[in-house]
Amino acid sequence: MHVVQDSAPHQPIAADSTHSRGATAVEAAQTEAGVIPIDAVVDEARGTTRGLALERAMRSATAPGAFRYLFRNAAGIPTGPQALAALDALADSMATEAPGPSESALPPILTYFGQFIDHDITANTDREVVGLSEIAGDIHPMDRGTVEAGLGNLRDGSLGLDSLYGDKPGQGPFATKLARLMRHPTLTDKMRLGMTADSGGGRPPLPADPAADLLRLGFLLDRGEITEAELNALDPALRANFVDSAGPIRTRAIIGDGRNDENLLVAQLHVAFLRLHNCFVDVLGDFDAARQATRFHYQWLVLHQYLPAICAGNVLDEVLATGAPLYAEFHDANRPADPDQLPMPLEFSVAGFRFGHSMVRGAYDHNRFFGTAVAGSAQLTPFATFQQLFEFTGNGRMPSPLTADPKTALPGNWVIEWERFVHAESPAHSARKIDTHLAPPLADLLNEPANPAVMKRLAQRNLRRGYRLNLPSGQAMAEAINATGLYRPIPILTPEQVREGREFLQAPGLDAATPAWFYVLREAELTGGNHLGPLGSHLVANTLVGLVVHDASSYWNARIGGHRWSPSLFRPAEPIDSLKAMLRFVGLLV
Repeated sequence: MHVVQDSAPHQPIAADSTHSRGATAVEAAQTEAGVIPIDAVVDEARGTTRGLALERAMRSATAPGAFRYLFRNAAGIPTGPQALAALDALADSMATEAPGPSESALPPILTYFGQFIDHDITANTDREVVGLSEIAGDIHPMDRGTVEAGLGNLRDGSLGLDSLYGDKPGQGPFATKLARLMRHPTLTDKMRLGMTADSGGGRPPLPADPAADLLRLGFLLDRGEITEAELNALDPALRANFVDSAGPIRTRAIIGDGRNDENLLVAQLHVAFLRLHNCFVDVLGDFDAARQATRFHYQWLVLHQYLPAICAGNVLDEVLATGAPLYAEFHDANRPADPDQLPMPLEFSVAGFRFGHSMVRGAYDHNRFFGTAVAGSAQLTPFATFQQLFEFTGNGRMPSPLTADPKTALPGNWVIEWERFVHAESPAHSARKIDTHLAPPLADLLNEPANPAVMKRLAQRNLRRGYRLNLPSGQAMAEAINATGLYRPIPILTPEQVREGREFLQAPGLDAATPAWFYVLREAELTGGNHLGPLGSHLVANTLVGLVVHDASSYWNARIGGHRWSPSLFRPAEPIDSLKAMLRFVGLLV
């Protein structure tokens, strides 16, 4: 399949080439229903909140859809210099390799699907909001009321894929223009994709067309759809995300959430969902119907593939059967004035859903060029390193694999081969276990600033942020869930189980009142590391199921012929009921 041109309106994938026509009257008249949030194109990887992003963050601090505590009155962890020193020692211990095999029975795609989900529903807990969330030095827990009043979620909380579509209202003229440019200029029902650059060494066979990259700023500049003068006229805080000392950042992805171009695996998953939308346009005929189908399938996959893979089965069964009553009580206690906004539990965002950090590998069998070779391919490295997966993104400036010259688009030999990520058939094709040990590259994060140094050490950053935001301890959360009587009682780890091999936790009492993030990882580790334990499962399942249940526009609340919507009702012969099926449908997997 060749790349779609404006004269070929019936092809399923919408990409641009240097031969495509410029913007047309159709494009100029296109509806502004899809609007990209300004914050979505503001780089959140640098740990700062500036300019317009800060203004919006502070506005949303009192909005009904902001972050709230699920267990507002539950006890926190011990405080003071001894406790803080023990947290840092705990972080150091997590940067060491676990004894025995580290591979799980989970395929690596789940690691990055989890990150994709996180970017869709939360933003702001990793920013340094002045006076609120600094985590370096001698810090102290914040008052919970102060945290709730000052920390706003820059997402609406729904699994609505605004990270894909950038379709939240109320943005300025440049953000509105970016949203329009995310749609194809002539095939206006489709989302724009980018073409890969010539690497001089070939590319994987799938997709059969060149639409395997994200839309990037350099392409729009070359077509005159954005000008340097326009970029230079932006507010300085916003301009810094598109222009640096060398000029326009030509590799910058024009997508609904810039964090999805921080590492190549999430960026390629974002490409897959853009292709899913475009394929649905061919089936359904228009943008709105394709967007709804994309959202419904995404939500269904979250609840019926992702959660069963990473949650304890008995916990998830209860949550699904009862419609996530723990989240329902939380929602009712923090009922939003705007039904399109959903409150987000801090215990989920800052602790429970960060379990995926332990699943990250230090290197991946990415494709035939940067992984296991196949006949006729020129293997360049045994595996793709963690560093390379950050370099071959817009933030990393896309260096050529053969020279130091940057490229505007992803080199063709870096296109992912998804069959290496969807099967956990060998150690090389598995995610790491969910446990209390992180892959070595996470101790020195390449895309984070060196000042403060804590931002580069993931375990230390997570533990200190939970401390600063005054999260309840893991034991207190488990006790609070048991006290509701909503579910079968869940076991609570003993101090001995928590501190095994980490005796320094005992003196400050962190083995009896444990940081929630570490507690979630430790109980998963004690179950074998292939899924979350009971507390982690409740935090993750209740939140994700609850967000779908309380979204009036979700698949959960849609009925077809009296039945709840499902992929089998949408496409009975070949339902898109797994990530593998989705990748096959969009031409990325055999």
